Amino acid sequence: MKKLEGSFIFLFLVLVAVGIAFEMLFRWELLVLFAIGICFLFTSRKEGIPKKKARSRLFIAAVFILISVLLTATFKIGLVIAGIFAVYYYVSRKRAPQLLMVKTKETAENLNSRNTFIRNQWFGNQRVLDVVYEWDNINIQTGIGDTIIDLGNTVLPTGESVVLIRSFSGKIRLLVPFDLGICLEHSAIFGHLQYDKESTVVQNDTIKLYSDNYETAPRKVKIITSVVLGDLEVIRL
Repeated sequence: MKKLEGSFIFLFLVLVAVGIAFEMLFRWELLVLFAIGICFLFTSRKEGIPKKKARSRLFIAAVFILISVLLTATFKIGLVIAGIFAVYYYVSRKRAPQLLMVKTKETAENLNSRNTFIRNQWFGNQRVLDVVYEWDNINIQTGIGDTIIDLGNTVLPTGESVVLIRSFSGKIRLLVPFDLGICLEHSAIFGHLQYDKESTVVQNDTIKLYSDNYETAPRKVKIITSVVLGDLEVIRL
């Protein structure tokens, strides 16, 4: 099922890209904007050009290309379809959620080597649960799906640790030991926030709160989450 969803999404993106290209061919004003953007893009990469001037041209190129794409009807229709799919996935997920284990790697002995703890996952659910791991600040982006992270299976260092999660649609669930001080900053277009058995509706709001023991706790965690359509649940163990 997951592979089928991935193939469908890839096919959808290809069709949208092809539709945008064909639409530009028949609308000269969009083609001109796109061509200007490409010209600025190539001139920004010329040898010997000052970095400040190159960045300015790159910004102008991005603006022209973005405007030419946003003005196409294909992009607007694709955006509506993607929104409908996200809402459908959000509703169906509540009915029958399914969780998949995230692949983890052992901590590398060489500090200069890279250690992939959590991979960014744009589609599907992931969890870090029942896995003992060495702590590192968490910074992930997800597309559509659920994310569950259990902070009870690691020894956090003294001071403040950071958990940063950005998601488009889905539920984020964090399992936090009761002795940790919590600073929570949650932003969402629409969803629910459940903290300490209290539920709050979030509609284009940013909510910031602290646990009672935040000032006195030797170990603290700062949780920053941004969700377009989804829920956040913080469970204190």
